Amino acid sequence: MRRLHGQDFTYWFMHRAFGWSVVLQLVWTFPCAVSRGDLDAVNAALGAGPLNRRVTRASVMTARPRWGHAPAVPDVICDTRPIANDGVEAWAAEELDTVPLDPEHGATYRLRAVPTEDGGCVVSLTALHLVTDGKGLVTAAADALAGRATPDTLGIDPGPSPRTVVADTGDAVAGVVSAGTGIATAAGALIRTAVTGRSRRALPVTGAEPSRRRRPRTPIRDRSPRAQTTWAIVSVPAAEFAAVAQRHGGTVNTLFIALITGALRSASPTGPGEHLKVGIPVDQRGIDDDRANATAGVSVLVPGSLRAGDDLGSLRQDCKHAYSALTAGERAMIVHLQPALRLLPLSVVVAAVTSGDGMPDVMTSNIGSYPGDVATLAGMQATGMAFRGDAIGVDPGGPHRFGDGLQAWLLQAGDTVTISVAAFDESAFADGAALRSGLAAELDRWGVLHRIW
Repeated sequence: MRRLHGQDFTYWFMHRAFGWSVVLQLVWTFPCAVSRGDLDAVNAALGAGPLNRRVTRASVMTARPRWGHAPAVPDVICDTRPIANDGVEAWAAEELDTVPLDPEHGATYRLRAVPTEDGGCVVSLTALHLVTDGKGLVTAAADALAGRATPDTLGIDPGPSPRTVVADTGDAVAGVVSAGTGIATAAGALIRTAVTGRSRRALPVTGAEPSRRRRPRTPIRDRSPRAQTTWAIVSVPAAEFAAVAQRHGGTVNTLFIALITGALRSASPTGPGEHLKVGIPVDQRGIDDDRANATAGVSVLVPGSLRAGDDLGSLRQDCKHAYSALTAGERAMIVHLQPALRLLPLSVVVAAVTSGDGMPDVMTSNIGSYPGDVATLAGMQATGMAFRGDAIGVDPGGPHRFGDGLQAWLLQAGDTVTISVAAFDESAFADGAALRSGLAAELDRWGVLHRIW
């Protein structure tokens, strides 16, 4: 039996503890209408694949929930009333914010389309992050658009039975053993830190002395009283983006990081030399790896001394150092303690994971580079394709928020790079217009040609 594993538990925890659904979205814009038949064919392929899964809670309290293929395929939603040509982002954002997905009792993905007033079409594919990571979503979409059937490796969960009770009991026992191993590993890391006088997990610091650290931040709930995400999407010629990065001694990834940190810093000035913490998801999916989520994460600190037009070599080296540490098996303490946390009451876990000031100021996720057919449906090439994600159900009156500062996703489809940016700090970006203006200004400072959606 396949069970929730590793990073899956981050999104399962948010679902159980806060009532949030973390949702990923792909958006395509097409110059002409897309037929219902073509959408049905794409949806059928998606429904047979790994996006269409369901979570079943175990019969034994501390056992991990089980994965199974969903028994039904969700319907395609085809809106008939056209939207304004300049209303694409607003329509897609509304779909992302309201799509009714449920890992236990409902659909875990949805395909939806709407016509535009100029005769074009917008297509949205949303899916629970619990069920897939970014690479998994794009791969599933590419297969479905190309008419490639990629059946899920899982069958439908058998439900309560003597067999599942035995399996759940075995998993519960194994979980206790894993918790003990994780605690021992974490304790060993603490001992090494005490002996060496420093943490092996110290964040790389770009362009400044390692002793510098971030100042404590005002709680994000105070900076984001509405708990409302604002959005900006920008497309750039891929060759142009790579050339600008190379001219400054960097890579696509490091220019991406510099752009997003620069946009945030310009909107919320920090003190001289003040660092921004950047979280970077790292894909760890192997061949024939059908895990729902196969990512890990690293962090770097970027100081205020890094400005538009500067050399990116130092940032590039620090990112390499962080990736090398991950490859060598160095992980944050919370990763080792995750099996133990699963044995504790939710209230205790919430208190543990929300304490401190560890949330990054910026998250930059490079989803990857894909051929043009990932943006082709029934022979028609999309004029735009974007990837992004957000949490549904964040309560403005509650103490918790999903993100801080800016989160951004980069996707290359064919010869176009598209960056989607979410702003969570309302004190820095009051609305979408402010975010779009700030992002465009930072791109201009780096000399990057761009088109804001």
